[in-house]
Amino acid sequence: MKTLKFLGAAVVPLMMAAGCGGGGSSAPPTTADFCTQYAAAVCQIATNCGVPLATCTAHQESVCQAMATSATAGGVRVFTPGNVNDCIGKVKAAYGSTNPITPSTMASIDLACQYVFQGKGVQLTSSCTTQFDCAGSTNGSVICDANSHLCATSASASLGAQCGNAGQVCAQDSYCAPNASNVLLCMAEAKSGDACTTVPCSHSYRCAAGVCTDLVQPAGTCTTNSDCASAAPYCNPYTNPPTCGTGLQFAAQSPSCLCVAEGTSCPTGNPTGAGGQGGQGQGGKAGQAGGAGGTASGAAGAGGSAGGAGAAGSAGASGAAGAAGGHAGTAGSAGGGGTA
Repeated sequence: MKTLKFLGAAVVPLMMAAGCGGGGSSAPPTTADFCTQYAAAVCQIATNCGVPLATCTAHQESVCQAMATSATAGGVRVFTPGNVNDCIGKVKAAYGSTNPITPSTMASIDLACQYVFQGKGVQLTSSCTTQFDCAGSTNGSVICDANSHLCATSASASLGAQCGNAGQVCAQDSYCAPNASNVLLCMAEAKSGDACTTVPCSHSYRCAAGVCTDLVQPAGTCTTNSDCASAAPYCNPYTNPPTCGTGLQFAAQSPSCLCVAEGTSCPTGNPTGAGGQGGQGQGGKAGQAGGAGGTASGAAGAGGSAGGAGAAGSAGASGAAGAAGGHAGTAGSAGGGGTA
């Protein structure tokens, strides 16, 4: 099985230089052009999946258009042709490969594809609800600050350092919280056996029944990707129950194929698409939005900003905004197009 975090599972040929409409047209590329390319890219899986190419491309074009509508609904983000190639290139590489699509690859694709619809927010001036509202770099270094809700450049703050300024993000295994004098400082995250009802667990543990415990090993039962150990970082929603594995893959007529290529056989109660990531919060990365047909919730992370609204998942409907992420962004594992 393979996974993608943005609109579904698709790979798209790079044609932007020729004007997405094809035929060497000099007309400016449009959202429709982008979605045509996106669907073509995702549907590299159609033959191996045993699904008609026309069925897959029609489905993925509709998923893409739904994501575009969701991304631009607030009037802040607009179609940005200059960011298309990065998205298409990453999708094409992931879905053209025989290797499993890992959560880190999904996150890279999600970041690039969400930036196809980017705002013009000015750092330390413009308010934002997601990092994609902000202008500037698209590599994730510009965030929507969790406390000030301003566009800002991310700056790491070490354990014990202040973290109240816009853009400051606590280093791994620490989170931003007020001390006894109400000064925001980077505090140590909880360890094995510690309570995690108000304090997030460090990255080597997960919160289960209110206590930090070991991460799930390969083939173990999971709820989100953040439950899984590095040897099997993907919580596969196509097994029953979901289990930790290496990444999303596709096999002929498998549920993952049918979900991504047709929008059928998608898991219920689990995200099927990858939504836009929220800006990196102080003390934790934002959770990703929930995908269509899946829960939009995730463990609330201390200081983590809420995830942006998810684009349509491969089942169709747009995902609701994800809850604030935990130390590793433990909200719904996917949001816009299906991460089948």
